[in-house]
Amino acid sequence: MKRELIHTRTITVNCYETDEDRLIVEGDLLDERLFPYLIHALNERRDAGPMHHFILTMELSIPGMKIISLKTEMPVTPDAGCREISEAMQQLVGHCIRPGFTNEVRGLIGKNAGCLHLTQLILAMSSAAVQGLWSLFSREKGGKRPPFPEIDTSMLLNSCYMWRENGPFVEKIRQHRIELPGQQHG
Repeated sequence: MKRELIHTRTITVNCYETDEDRLIVEGDLLDERLFPYLIHALNERRDAGPMHHFILTMELSIPGMKIISLKTEMPVTPDAGCREISEAMQQLVGHCIRPGFTNEVRGLIGKNAGCLHLTQLILAMSSAAVQGLWSLFSREKGGKRPPFPEIDTSMLLNSCYMWRENGPFVEKIRQHRIELPGQQHG
């Protein structure tokens, strides 16, 4: 069977610690056509290369994961009109990454209210932001074990098999919190 690579999508997400109670999350989506092609809707021929290149930079409060700012860059789009949607991304400012965030994103910037590519990128970034938050709170500095984070673990509840309601990770977190002296339980 013949296999010829014709399209590549790369999504890269990086999370950065800051010196404030903030997490910076940068996302990059790049779609590349690996041959000359025709954009049928425009009846326009293009050379091999990027079809979409979108960059989002999101600033989050921690530990609440509230979106404080969101910057949208669209260096490569199929058409200049695509850039008109970048302002719609500002609707996400003030929202928190928590259970239900995916539905909020799809409701605000999904389908014809936004852009499928930016929606996919922000969803990949939100998942990576949760990992970035846990990375931040699990980082050993100067050989010292980090304290158990005072963060809302509900964003992980039922997110996968190991984090299911009565699964092993949830039970270990609950047990750890019970063992911590002076901790409030709720």
